[in-house]
Amino acid sequence: MPVFHTKTIESILEPVAHQVSQLVILHEEAEDGNAMPDLALPVQAVCAAVQNLVKVAKETAETSQDVILKQEMPIAYTRVEEASHLLVDASNMLRADPYSRPAREKLIDGARGILSGTSQLLLTFDEAEVRKIIRVCKSVLEFLAIAEVVETMEDLVTFVKNLTPGMTGMSKMVDSRSKELTHQQHRESLAHSLQAVKDLTPVLISGIKIFITTRRPDGKGIPEAIENRNYVVNKMSAEISEIIRVLQLTTYDEDSYDADDMTVMKKALASFMARLNQAREWLQNPNSEAGSLGERALRQIIEDARRIGERCVGPEREEILRLCSELTAMVDQLSDFKAKGMGSSAEAINLSRQIIDRLLDMDKRVQQAVSNFQQSGIRKPAPTIAGKMEQAMRWLSAPAMDDKGLGQQAVHELVREGRKLAQTCQEPDRSDLLQKCDSVERLTRQLADLCNQGKGDTPEAQELARTVQEKLNDLRKKMDETLVKQIADVFLDTTSALKQLSNAAHAPADAPNREPEFGNKAGSFDQHSALLTQTAGRVADAGSCQNKKTVEGIKNTAGVIKDLTPQIIHAGKILLDNPDNQAASEHFELLKREWMNNMDKLTSLVDDAVDTVAFIKACEEAIARDSEMVKVAIKNVQVQSVVNGASNIARRANRVLMVAKREADNSEDPKFVEKVNDASDTLARSISPMVVDAKSVASNPKDGNSQGRYFDSNTRLRDAVAGVREAVTVVDEAALAAAQEAAFPPPPDMSQLKLGDAAPPRPPLPEHETPPPRPPPPEEEEEEVAFPTPKPNQPIMVAAHQLHLEAQKWSSKGNEIVAAAKKMALLMAEMSRLVRGEGGNKRDLIRVAKEIAFVADEVTRLAKEVAKQCTDKRIRTNLLQVCERIPTISTQLKILSTVKATMIGQSNVDSEEVDQATEMLVHNAQNLMQSVKETVREAEAASIKIRTDAGITLRWVRKKPWYQ
Repeated sequence: MPVFHTKTIESILEPVAHQVSQLVILHEEAEDGNAMPDLALPVQAVCAAVQNLVKVAKETAETSQDVILKQEMPIAYTRVEEASHLLVDASNMLRADPYSRPAREKLIDGARGILSGTSQLLLTFDEAEVRKIIRVCKSVLEFLAIAEVVETMEDLVTFVKNLTPGMTGMSKMVDSRSKELTHQQHRESLAHSLQAVKDLTPVLISGIKIFITTRRPDGKGIPEAIENRNYVVNKMSAEISEIIRVLQLTTYDEDSYDADDMTVMKKALASFMARLNQAREWLQNPNSEAGSLGERALRQIIEDARRIGERCVGPEREEILRLCSELTAMVDQLSDFKAKGMGSSAEAINLSRQIIDRLLDMDKRVQQAVSNFQQSGIRKPAPTIAGKMEQAMRWLSAPAMDDKGLGQQAVHELVREGRKLAQTCQEPDRSDLLQKCDSVERLTRQLADLCNQGKGDTPEAQELARTVQEKLNDLRKKMDETLVKQIADVFLDTTSALKQLSNAAHAPADAPNREPEFGNKAGSFDQHSALLTQTAGRVADAGSCQNKKTVEGIKNTAGVIKDLTPQIIHAGKILLDNPDNQAASEHFELLKREWMNNMDKLTSLVDDAVDTVAFIKACEEAIARDSEMVKVAIKNVQVQSVVNGASNIARRANRVLMVAKREADNSEDPKFVEKVNDASDTLARSISPMVVDAKSVASNPKDGNSQGRYFDSNTRLRDAVAGVREAVTVVDEAALAAAQEAAFPPPPDMSQLKLGDAAPPRPPLPEHETPPPRPPPPEEEEEEVAFPTPKPNQPIMVAAHQLHLEAQKWSSKGNEIVAAAKKMALLMAEMSRLVRGEGGNKRDLIRVAKEIAFVADEVTRLAKEVAKQCTDKRIRTNLLQVCERIPTISTQLKILSTVKATMIGQSNVDSEEVDQATEMLVHNAQNLMQSVKETVREAEAASIKIRTDAGITLRWVRKKPWYQ
């Protein structure tokens, strides 16, 4: 079946598919009783298009050293040649008899063979190219393990000299490959992993150098140096394994997340397989050392298997988790033997064999588990709050619909996230959150009971569902509000703990209490780093951010920081133990810079994930609390509390400045930028005077003049923060105008009306015999076309229905994007009917696919126009990234529809081939609907940031609240 994961494959298949679709249409016209025209020219065009391709394929198969390519390429080009012969035969037969049925059958078989054979030929060649890249990646991966035996500077020089060519070659090949891929997510994933490997390379060299320079008889710093080195090797190995995994992907789900169960399981399986040989070598070598890279690979394998097992269900889950527990205990015992120098004992060797046997068993089980999970089609709640809300609202809008319990699961997951968040809050936020969670859960149980009794469509159930919607919306708002408060507090100061750790690590050798002080600072840094990453994780898990890239960026960056934190502590301990070692100092600074760069990135991502105005408002409230605390401290003459409170106020003001600067840098609206910059300058000028006045009060807390100056400067600062909030607040002028238009007129002024006034004279009767014509009714939107209710076994219809629900939120009057989205949903519903064989023919399927592609191009064009005028750079980038996927997916839809059309009504097509074609068409349709749905959302967000004089006339009028 056709695959389109590279630009080359797509560019070759598209014209071939177009020619084939013309042949299919001619076939359908003949089925209606018409004579077939002379097909010599179109058949010649099709054959010529693939003839050169076959020639190149034969030459490649003869000269290539790839054994698999030599085996598979002849099969592919032979199928293309046979299909070409079928087309030529059909053309000749139809010239003799334009009504010949056998000729028409040959025509369809040849057309289908041309498409599938060409696709298989291109895929065979592409897979060979991928294998070349993977071989280079694996050679680098294997060479990294040598880092464990580098013990001298001469060894390090040789290691770097041999590693460099492989790294350079891998970088060039992966970079070139990423530019060729059609799936944006695959390109970004390869670029991210490749950049991570490049960034870690100097850290690896530095870590090995530290290990070499700390190898002394007293052994100080050696365990930490080994830990640093092994961490970098494992991190680089994981990234290269991820590159290998992504290189082999040919499909992508537009609505999948890195946190999605299927994605997690596939990544864990790839990691499991990549480390299996290294773990086996460690087990088979009696002289291998405890704690070496081989043991770490083995333990990572167990962790990967556990991640897979936790996402399984039933006995499969229990068996995998049981094996993981057994393997962990056995590896602990074997590691203990090796640490005592007993790795060669009979007991240790026997234990190693038992572990290998269980590993082989585990290998089979996890592969089968991933395969079973993928085939089961089990649907679980989305990984983000926004996704869970959408699933929950879909169920609550039609509680009688059987969604296999997905909506109820989504509600329970939302409640669970709310309770988790409540555990991290202070009163009264905690009690408020818990109360809202209890209310939603109680009402959902009542609704579920009604549904289980078959009363899901009763008025009682409908009213209860609306109540749950409102309560759920309240819960989400409270969660957002709580998260913003936590971000304002936790991300107030991200680097002080690291600076204090750095000072402790650089303490002079004769400084008193060096080691206890370092231990205290290391503990504080570890706790602070954990608090930052946990808060960021809650923003990703429980926040309302709908941008997949931002959510996954938060999770990935938080994971990097979490891994880096203990390594910085190890590097600091090495420096503490070796104060005169220049390499130790450089290594510590290198890791410190890496941590700070990632923390800046995490802060930026977290700021992107929350509403800027809400964040500044939370900072305002926190500044008000701190100001009140300082006021009480001044009254009670608590000097340290005055200093601490003023410092926090200054930090919060600086955070507001940082966010405001990002907003100004992100905008291309000169009026907005000028307004924000002016407000920021006013705030910047107010911070230093407040700090100076606070210091003056701290030095002389009873001086009334100092107090007065401080209170004045504090008021000016708070007013300046409010000014920044007002400056960054964007008013949606279009929505405001629409709301005013829809508002009721004001009541008449009756203040001058008196009951005693005489009634006005009765107007005269009309003189004309016929009454005047009735005025035209107000312009109203056309009635919405009833959309068919999808069933769970209609995946294309379900995807179309989801787009329909998204578009239905908005009036299509004056909004071409919404109108096009609604039209596309209806066309996709028609395609669902045709694919399922519920009427229509080959020609209808091809026609609908072309109409969908045409409307998709229109959506893309309109979205790009909106993006062009949007003054918000981030929103514009998001909109362009989403809408630019649409043309590729719609082109693929036309090709796949042509393939499917060649199979409709044909009895000589293998059922497996039919199922595969249907599956690929379904997958493509789902991706297209998801991309259009995201485009509608992003276009609405972008429209708010368009100047009124830009000329864009799209009107975004919400038909009803989104939660109804």
